[in-house]
Amino acid sequence: MIGGGVIGCAAAAIMADRGARVVLVEGTAVGAGASGRNLGAIQHPFDSVLAELYHESLDRYRALADRTDTDFAMGATPAGLLLLNRDPDAAAAQARRMADAFPELGAELLTADEVHRLEPSLTHGPAAVRVATGYPIPPASATAAWASLADDRGAVFVVGSPGRPRVSDGRVVGVTLEGGMRIDAGAVLVAAGPWSPALVDPSGNWRPIHATWGVTLQLRLDGHAPRHIVEEDEVDAVNRAAAATTRAAQPADSEADPPSLFSIASAGDISTVGSTFLAIEPEPERIGALLLRRAATFLPAVMEAEIVGRRMCARPQSMDGRPFIGAAGATDGLFICAGHGPWGISTGPASAAMAARAVLDGTSPPPELDASRPT
Repeated sequence: MIGGGVIGCAAAAIMADRGARVVLVEGTAVGAGASGRNLGAIQHPFDSVLAELYHESLDRYRALADRTDTDFAMGATPAGLLLLNRDPDAAAAQARRMADAFPELGAELLTADEVHRLEPSLTHGPAAVRVATGYPIPPASATAAWASLADDRGAVFVVGSPGRPRVSDGRVVGVTLEGGMRIDAGAVLVAAGPWSPALVDPSGNWRPIHATWGVTLQLRLDGHAPRHIVEEDEVDAVNRAAAATTRAAQPADSEADPPSLFSIASAGDISTVGSTFLAIEPEPERIGALLLRRAATFLPAVMEAEIVGRRMCARPQSMDGRPFIGAAGATDGLFICAGHGPWGISTGPASAAMAARAVLDGTSPPPELDASRPT
């Protein structure tokens, strides 16, 4: 296994439970990337294909939370997601689209007054669509719990040394670590986020996944934290992963303030504020200040809050907003599970299980998720 994010750790736990001998190689630290620096929310991805992964992942998270040997916890019911919109007509149209596409989420249109009554810390003005999804969790907690479970099941972790697949006569034979050390393996699963394509295809011909950079701030809001997960809605954007891809493809202007969407999720006494989807690695201090200014127009209390952390990560954004899972190219025994964009935490455990079945059973993922699909 290459990659110590939520995908790699969950796949390691699942495959070790099935009796496989698993070695997980991670270049820096478990959860060092987007899996430990996300907004901190498990929520519906608003995509009919990814929805199945989300529901299965919820079941796997609930089973993880029921265990007594991990510290992972999540609410029994969703906190609810508020999609804010300053245009009430656009909010009404979004509510109709949500109700038609995902009736199980119970999309409900809220007026500005209703939003303010539900969340008095928010500025009065935006309407909202409320949907029954969203489980706030500390950003790194899911990955840490899967890693702990994998360790308990006998998986071996090699942390601090990047690894690359080693291929001989068209078949993967193991991993070569930085410095030349070799680990033999009958199969290699690459779950290294935006760096996965370069590991799968060093020639550079296969690059359907790219990095979109995000910065988040961790705040103590002292009684002003919203109870819901809150996001600034985009008109006509139901699949937010596809929207992120569009934004990331736009030319970067280092002088102009980059686009961002207000979002906040609170777990315990910490609230995480985002979000950006940037094509180039940003300056975290500059983006953090920008996020605060823009967030204050929706939640004024952020300007008085204690800042306890600032995090940056690169999300693995695929060109169609869906992950690539399964056998990778013509190399026998080489597999990939990457490209989840902002949905890695929300859909990762089920994706990992799908990848595990591909490795151990030879099964193929659905065509919409198969790593061999056209790019």
